[in-house]
Amino acid sequence: YTCKSFHEDIVEAFPELRLYCSSGEGVGGASSVTSGRSVDDEYQRTIGALFAVFWAMRMDIDGRESFCFGLDEAWLPRAPSACCNDPDEHARRTTFYEQADWGTLRHLLVDAGLLVPGSHGGIDEHNEERTLAMLVLMSIHDIMKISCLLPTVDKKVKMFSGYKAGEVITDHDLALGYVLMHHSDLLPSFAGLNKAQQDSIKFTQCKLEYNMGWLVQAEAPPGALFRTF
Repeated sequence: YTCKSFHEDIVEAFPELRLYCSSGEGVGGASSVTSGRSVDDEYQRTIGALFAVFWAMRMDIDGRESFCFGLDEAWLPRAPSACCNDPDEHARRTTFYEQADWGTLRHLLVDAGLLVPGSHGGIDEHNEERTLAMLVLMSIHDIMKISCLLPTVDKKVKMFSGYKAGEVITDHDLALGYVLMHHSDLLPSFAGLNKAQQDSIKFTQCKLEYNMGWLVQAEAPPGALFRTF
């Protein structure tokens, strides 16, 4: 089972990925995406995030090599010597591959319930329901960056995270949270999850209201970052 097989499966399994083709500007239209990037860029970033999950779950197979050195034309991990022509970049990739704390990353996946440690030192297994929920979250996480999908607060809702009835929710994370709370049937991949996994996703998008990107990139004051803590 290769990354190519995984790509074919996720494209088939998660119809929400096709929403990146819904922009009025067409694929590549930067003006139709709130991030300022093109629709194609956002789609590629989403596929990249899904690949990262796939590789992280396969660290004991070929995940580390794929994550650090990328894939060749056959969708197989590139040999370190063939990953790039830039000596500096090659050195950085090799250093990360050799010095990254892969054990801590594995423990993170175990703590998140994605990986189940193998008995007697055997190969780790994955929790199917938890892993599916993560893949669904990665597939839908940024779809509300597409302007034409942004929801308007319904009169019956009255107020949602500072947005009043009749206002368009322009924050893509809050917009997704609104859809998950009030119109989750519109996202079939999410609707197909069991309640426990739906609740996990809702917690990250609807209740936590914490944007790690804002913190790392200094894009918001503390009050906005930690308002729900």
